[in-house]
Amino acid sequence: MEKYVAAVQMDCVTGAVEENTIHIIQILKRMKRENEAVTLIVFPEMILYGYEKLEKISTDCSQIQLERNLKKIAETCEKLKVNAVVGAPYFGEAGIENALYFLDTNGKVQHVYSKMHLIEEEKNIFQPGKACKICETDVGKLGFLVCWDSAFPEMAEKYALEGAELFIISAAWENPYERQWELAVCGSSFSGDVPAIAANRIGKDGNVEFAGHAMITDCLGNVLEEAKSSQESYVIAELTRITNKEERQGFGTQIKEKSVLI
Repeated sequence: MEKYVAAVQMDCVTGAVEENTIHIIQILKRMKRENEAVTLIVFPEMILYGYEKLEKISTDCSQIQLERNLKKIAETCEKLKVNAVVGAPYFGEAGIENALYFLDTNGKVQHVYSKMHLIEEEKNIFQPGKACKICETDVGKLGFLVCWDSAFPEMAEKYALEGAELFIISAAWENPYERQWELAVCGSSFSGDVPAIAANRIGKDGNVEFAGHAMITDCLGNVLEEAKSSQESYVIAELTRITNKEERQGFGTQIKEKSVLI
């Protein structure tokens, strides 16, 4: 059976971790019913908590609460035999981080990545992540980028040099910068020679309206699948199709030359 990967665009309720958990689980079950072969589902940045009133994270929730709810999602992943990437806070030793949790088909949190490039509004709330490491999974070798991380091609290049086979891009990218969102996602794919599964938030938090436009690219940075509306939805693509590099042959030497220069 061929494997499929998917990116979700959805809204959430700020601070309502339990409610958002239920919503995520419902989406997982629906997607698996509709596409039995889907093996990896990527959700947006901070989708388990929300993006408004970030200064209240430490009083609204705790790592214990987050882990309890992530366990519920992970148990669902195990039952459905699907991997998931969920955006949520991470309470680290140095402070709160803006993180992605990779939940595997064994019902475990296999990997946690924390956003390295924070925007100005986040710098008083979050501590930046310290490292970007490849996560080896049954879907392939994954490199993680959270939202603004994707605007830095050196991150994509670093992952590519370490053997990444898929970029996981999870965002709460806002309007009116949808064009820049597409450029960041496609640019990461093209500069790294790696396809991307890019999930983005929809809806509003306070005065911020999110752009949606979930998409999946190939290694040339072409958008193969994209969400056309601003409604809750997902895009899905067959894994072999997006990782096929035949079209790349003879075009583009970025990573080869980068490895020589470094």
